[in-house]
Amino acid sequence: MPRAVLQQAVQGNLVPQDPAEGTGSELVEHIHEERRQLVAEKKIKPIKGGESTIHRDSAGHWFETHGKNAAVCIDDEIPFDIPDSWTWARFNNVLFNRDSERIPLSSNIRKKLTKKYDYYGASGIIDQVDKYLFAKPLLLIGEDGANLINRSSPIAFIARGKYWVNNHAHVLDAVSETLLEYCSIYVNSISLYPYVTGTAQPKLSQERMGVIVVPVPPLAEQQRIVEKVAEFRSLIGERFAAAS
Repeated sequence: MPRAVLQQAVQGNLVPQDPAEGTGSELVEHIHEERRQLVAEKKIKPIKGGESTIHRDSAGHWFETHGKNAAVCIDDEIPFDIPDSWTWARFNNVLFNRDSERIPLSSNIRKKLTKKYDYYGASGIIDQVDKYLFAKPLLLIGEDGANLINRSSPIAFIARGKYWVNNHAHVLDAVSETLLEYCSIYVNSISLYPYVTGTAQPKLSQERMGVIVVPVPPLAEQQRIVEKVAEFRSLIGERFAAAS
């Protein structure tokens, strides 16, 4: 999938906006409320440093607030303009991290196991095992490896069914599968170079991934974006098959 199409999608240029669908800010607040409930139920851990809220002032500048701290201008972190109904948010404020549930299995252990459930690593399925850790759609993002830089394959992808994930892929949940799909599109549309550490062995740590700024449309518009991108992917696949 050409990255240019993904970039147009996440900049609000691929599908129309509808004021009746609400705003991205309203969705982010809903996510915050859901997070507080999950933290209270001890299903997830609170964000280190607390939640943040990003808003645009009347002059068009973007500010971020952590708790009761004074708002700080973050214009230098905003990569492009977005529609008025959208907002920006930190990655760790729109998704729920489930990295603590990952368990790595060595190749020697996996050789002894019945091949039944997909076993995911940084770039996708690398094996199969006889048990599973997750049984719902989740967003996986490669944590390490050269693909973080050279992007020879998508770095973000949705895992479905029953499956196992090792410690080379971040595991992320959300208030909806649509949001997971949208965030996957966004991560695959941008360069992760500013967030990656290391050269011999590039790594996208949980902390660095969490500070990525994400443009957030209303959920209904996210669904249209996901559908439009899927349509482009289908067309590209058909053209490739016809040329083969």
